[in-house]
Amino acid sequence: MKDRYKKVLKLLEAEGPRLHALLARLTRRQDITGDLLQELVTRLCQSRGIEKARDPFAYAYRAAANLAFEWRRAQRVRLRPREEPCGSPVTARSPLGAIIDDEELERVLDATARLHELARSVVVMHYIEQMSYEEIAQRLGKKPQHVRSIASKALAQLRTLLGTNHADEIEGG
Repeated sequence: MKDRYKKVLKLLEAEGPRLHALLARLTRRQDITGDLLQELVTRLCQSRGIEKARDPFAYAYRAAANLAFEWRRAQRVRLRPREEPCGSPVTARSPLGAIIDDEELERVLDATARLHELARSVVVMHYIEQMSYEEIAQRLGKKPQHVRSIASKALAQLRTLLGTNHADEIEGG
């Protein structure tokens, strides 16, 4: 248990800010991100999977994404828009445009939560975290072509879930 605890602390020293940013982006709630990060640390310290993982960061990343989507599913109240841009540049939008953008993003995130775990991970890594297919493949232990295929099928499923055939509405996010 001590070795696992040390491994998690070392991982957090190196990658804690990225995991925090991921939780903030997926929940869109800065006020609960710290609590979710603590829950993530607790889960990682209790999990034997982190010891066996080929890439501990990839394991923690998927655990963080799953935790954020668990939290989203548990929330049945309307989430308020995030207060900070979470790493994206601040752009001036009209109040109506901001409301529409927030509602569309909520719909896409809710639909993403309904994807199976691997597809959800690929969508989050590529479209939210802006990772390349090669980086994702390395993290997941897959070939880049397989990751592209997963992403393509996930986008098709998202379009179906959202009731649209317009790729730019999802990819342009």
